[in-house]
Amino acid sequence: MSDQPGPSRPKRKKMEPVYKITDSDIEEQLLGNDSDDDFQLEDMTSDDDEEEIERQNIMQMAAMDLQLASQRTRRRSPSLEAIQQPERLALPEEGATSSWTTTCELKKIDFTKQNEFFGAPDPTPIAFFNFFFEDDFLAMICEKTNAQARKLFLFGVSESSRITNWKDVDVPELKIFLGLLFHMGSFQLPRLQDYWKKSRLFSIPIFGQQMSRNRYFLIMRCLHFSSETEIVNDDPLYKIRSVVDYFNQKMNTCYYPGKELSLDESMVLWRGRLRFKQYVKNKRHKYGIKLYMLTEPDGLILKFRVYAGSQDHDVAGKGHAEKVVMQLMEEKLHNGHSLYMDNYYNSFHLAKRLLHNKTYCSGTLRKDLKENPKDVVQKTLKKGDNISRFRECVHIGKWKDKRPVMYVTTEYDDIRIPVANKRGQINEKPATIAKYNEFMSGVDRQDQLLAFYPCERKTLRWYLKLAIHTFQLLFINSYKMYNKYSGKPKMTLYDYRLAVINELLPEKNTAVSVPTGPSRAKTSREVPHKISKITERNSKGNIKRKMCRMCSKSQKKRRDSMWHCETCIDKPGLCFECFDEFHLSI
Repeated sequence: MSDQPGPSRPKRKKMEPVYKITDSDIEEQLLGNDSDDDFQLEDMTSDDDEEEIERQNIMQMAAMDLQLASQRTRRRSPSLEAIQQPERLALPEEGATSSWTTTCELKKIDFTKQNEFFGAPDPTPIAFFNFFFEDDFLAMICEKTNAQARKLFLFGVSESSRITNWKDVDVPELKIFLGLLFHMGSFQLPRLQDYWKKSRLFSIPIFGQQMSRNRYFLIMRCLHFSSETEIVNDDPLYKIRSVVDYFNQKMNTCYYPGKELSLDESMVLWRGRLRFKQYVKNKRHKYGIKLYMLTEPDGLILKFRVYAGSQDHDVAGKGHAEKVVMQLMEEKLHNGHSLYMDNYYNSFHLAKRLLHNKTYCSGTLRKDLKENPKDVVQKTLKKGDNISRFRECVHIGKWKDKRPVMYVTTEYDDIRIPVANKRGQINEKPATIAKYNEFMSGVDRQDQLLAFYPCERKTLRWYLKLAIHTFQLLFINSYKMYNKYSGKPKMTLYDYRLAVINELLPEKNTAVSVPTGPSRAKTSREVPHKISKITERNSKGNIKRKMCRMCSKSQKKRRDSMWHCETCIDKPGLCFECFDEFHLSI
């Protein structure tokens, strides 16, 4: 056994006595028994000043020493801290159940505007089209396109390049270009040049009659919407900015929507390289350019914004979705609208902010948001059950049908309304869910109409594809306005498109040489007669047909025609079959 002693037991620390320091102890330590009762300010001399300053310094140092000693004592004695410090009240956490209630009286906001169209075009499809595609807008496109063509021509192209044959485009030719562009959506061919083929498998003569293939390709190559003087370094969308701004400004000035609005995103397909290309997994086109759209429930686009990613300084960063909503709703706040959105945008904070601006908000809600009431998130529901909580006039709830769905609203209370399914069965749903399903499909309806007659083509230039997409949005908006405000029977989109395209692509008149007698042979060659379509219309918008001059004279019967001779003085109405015969007889 070793003689060396083992390790010593650790020494127990002596506990210092705990003293409670009072104000009188501090005063006695600082001042002692001296008293300043007899001190007079006027008796103080310069020497007294120095002594007084030195005395004050000593007092301050003593106070600091006592304060440090007091702090050391408090650290050693938790019981002293409990005695001296008042107990703090625990603040409720954000979204804690204590701040939510089971009932609340929601705010009532009246809709102060009226659904109204401020335009007054003629009740014809082409008039509504021209109302949205103004000549000033088309003239701007012609100006930028001609400038781009001259710029390309200065780059030293070869003599065989198409650009060497460039002639400035004007508004009538641009309308023909747009007519051909829209008509390509009527029937799809795999390649652009197939529309000009003369093979019997592809022969579509109207394209070659209206514009040559090379001219169409050349305009498409030079199509531009900005100039070098308009380049903005911090705006990645400057090439398309004028088109987007025109759309939003036109819709804002010519139309005011009804109470219900919906906000959602749409995608323009793009798989090429682009700094702000987005990926949205739930969309039909998962890769492309994201558009945030404010629409009516029937699909009418009121305003849209192209998302430029992190370079979109107005809405990028924290609170991105909320910034997008407030920017798109900028002109519609304080009017009592009901806005429907999905869970990408909705939050408790946004609902309060919109309510403060006299705008209702309803839609689905993500369950992982910090502001959500915890008991609603954690509650396990059976099919058909619902739980609701209220806070600051905001209603958040969860309802289970096939799966749990969280929702938020500032308009609807905890009530259920009957809803019929596709089989005619009546089921009750929370009012928020039922109204959301009714009014939230605006962007989806718009995408569906665009998919019927797509005009976009694969191109190397993203801004051309986005511009053509915007043209289609304007086209469909004009169609919806025609059906709503023309006073005529509603047309299908197919019939409306063909009616507009038929006017954008004027029929080429064919000169007819009219042989006559020897005395008039020279005159007939110098003045060829032309058959053309009557353009005058009656009050109902129909063509004013004329009675065929030949049928009424030779066959003794009335036959109306939409054609007449434009060269003759009285412009007689004639059938196609009677045109040559009539001019041979005069």
